[in-house]
Amino acid sequence: MNNESSVCQRYIPLACWVIVLLTALFICLKIIGYGFMPSGDARRHVAKPFANKPYTQIVVLPPEYVVDHSPGWEWLLGVLHRTFGWGEDALMSFSITSLILWIFWLPLLWLRRPEAWLAAILAQMIAIPELMTRWVQARPYLVTEGVLLALLFSWSKDEPNRPPWRKLVFTSAGFALAIWMHGIWYMWVLLFTAFFLAQRWRAGFWLAACWMAGTVTAGLLTGKPGAFLYEAIFQARTMYQEHLPGWMLVGELQPSQGECATVILLALVYLWLKAQNKALRPLFLQPVFWMIAINWTLGFFADRFWADWGMPAALVWMATQFDDTLPTVAPDGSGKRLMICGLIALPLFLHATNDLGQRYTFSLNETFVRADDAKLKGWLPEKNGLFYADTMKFFFNTFYANPQADWRYVLGFEPALMLPEDLKVYRGIQRSGHTPESYEPWIKKMRSEDRLAIENPYQPPLPQLEWIRAGDVWIGRLPVKKIKK
Repeated sequence: MNNESSVCQRYIPLACWVIVLLTALFICLKIIGYGFMPSGDARRHVAKPFANKPYTQIVVLPPEYVVDHSPGWEWLLGVLHRTFGWGEDALMSFSITSLILWIFWLPLLWLRRPEAWLAAILAQMIAIPELMTRWVQARPYLVTEGVLLALLFSWSKDEPNRPPWRKLVFTSAGFALAIWMHGIWYMWVLLFTAFFLAQRWRAGFWLAACWMAGTVTAGLLTGKPGAFLYEAIFQARTMYQEHLPGWMLVGELQPSQGECATVILLALVYLWLKAQNKALRPLFLQPVFWMIAINWTLGFFADRFWADWGMPAALVWMATQFDDTLPTVAPDGSGKRLMICGLIALPLFLHATNDLGQRYTFSLNETFVRADDAKLKGWLPEKNGLFYADTMKFFFNTFYANPQADWRYVLGFEPALMLPEDLKVYRGIQRSGHTPESYEPWIKKMRSEDRLAIENPYQPPLPQLEWIRAGDVWIGRLPVKKIKK
């Protein structure tokens, strides 16, 4: 019996680690096995290495746009493309897999029980099923989210003395990585503000110092630090200066509805802990609590605060509580622990990988405008022409399918970066419900080499242009003049 007990003590903890690591890996493999391709920015990031030119030669952008918004991520994809010859499919699979594993695996470094992290994720997914949809978008904001998780785990515990230099170096490097990969350097103010509100003054000041060092380092990595830092502020300021109603904004910039399900979940976990007579540190002295509170509140302004900053904090808080409580429920080497781990991993895998609402297969039926389509010969912009369009989706899909095309897009990856006169037309199209008259200012500007793309099941009633249907869009051009013999 003693030998059997010794074997359990040794191998059951190892088995739990293997289960947790493989669960995350199998989730990734199952998702990419559907043939899944995220929509939106992931497509333009993957297409960028094949374009081999800056965004200013791809999209019509204001003069303030000098440095790409996610230089580190697109640099990494470019290196993989040039070094290993990876095509679009390989780069997309890498983007999906690497970023999911970044979120699933990185926090395990700070937990005694890895299944505590899976339990927190499962609980949050049950409350908010859209969590996995957010995590498979293959966008570099997930690098920022992973670094945030790491910093919350590693800095939340009190340290009476100055943090060791190793911790400060790694923290600064984490900030630099996140900002270089995803340029919203100013949002990190939320983190050390939470520490100040929790009266963790020493930790807050050290985090602020590391943030400044990381921000400077990220700027230097771009080669144009001043332009890189200014551009992030310029883009944010431009977006919010319009004072648009929420329905006209992209999803992550629209107001949150209060995340009632998550609030209830956190309350239930807290009451469960209190019912066990567990001594809990006052919430107002916990930086993680303040990260949750601040970003839940700011979520009523823009959901991005909650989705990218508040929800990760909620996951950290739950995982920390589970990590402290699970040893009292099941000892390290017990069969009960192995059973609990399996009962967490299996439903998490099934929940994360089911194709609910075709979330992983919607892209299989998509059609793209392709320059090599013989039916579209003469219907795409000519050299140095412009592509006017009424949705960002058109840019993401068409640029992904034609990264080396020699035309530019009037509407690219962010409406706020359009030229003022074009942005005015675009907002007019949105406000009017895409009425035919709202497109006329663009039609009047069009040259013979330009084209207008409108997503509509029926031919647009705009007789000023000739039209052809290409998948989900109609492409219009100025009438071709007949050459008299």
